[in-house]
Amino acid sequence: MGHEERAAAPVMNRRAVITLDFPGPVPAICQLRPAPAAAAAAAGDRFVVQRELAPAGTGVPMMVRIRVLDALDRPLPGAVLEISQRAPEPSAPDLCGAQMTDPHGYAEFKTVFPGWDADRPAGFDVTLYLAGARDTGRFHFPAQVTGQVATLPAYRRNPAPLPPPEQPAGIMHVVPRDRYDLAAGLLATISAVTDR
Repeated sequence: MGHEERAAAPVMNRRAVITLDFPGPVPAICQLRPAPAAAAAAAGDRFVVQRELAPAGTGVPMMVRIRVLDALDRPLPGAVLEISQRAPEPSAPDLCGAQMTDPHGYAEFKTVFPGWDADRPAGFDVTLYLAGARDTGRFHFPAQVTGQVATLPAYRRNPAPLPPPEQPAGIMHVVPRDRYDLAAGLLATISAVTDR
């Protein structure tokens, strides 16, 4: 772990809700709800962006940490990263949220391990907004982790899990918080490189 990672505040001490001011037209980030009336009265477009995507107790808790880098592996602060995922329960609506990357290029989300479809493996759809440009992609989870999660009660109504694509890129690194109890939570990390 580099110095810049150790110097950052612990993940759980950061504010769960931030307000973003966009200088131009606001990108449609996962149908964000407007800020409270007092903030909406202020000039400019303002939206509340939550980093907590799922309520507690809806699945396996997971902290997702994504680092956004440019083509030369330099962090990209101030980029808006949006993620969208299936809820653990197949009939529940999708979960989504957005964060602005910090000075070291990190965006963090508190969520649950995603559900999956019969034709699509567990993962996140990711959209990056930077300097008026938009990049999209998908991050997947290792088949071994998805297979273990599939045996837990919150995920039993999902179809049999599919393995992720045979590409090494886009597979998240997942570490359990307690190696003996997967339901205690997971930490998922990945670095995303953009050519912007």
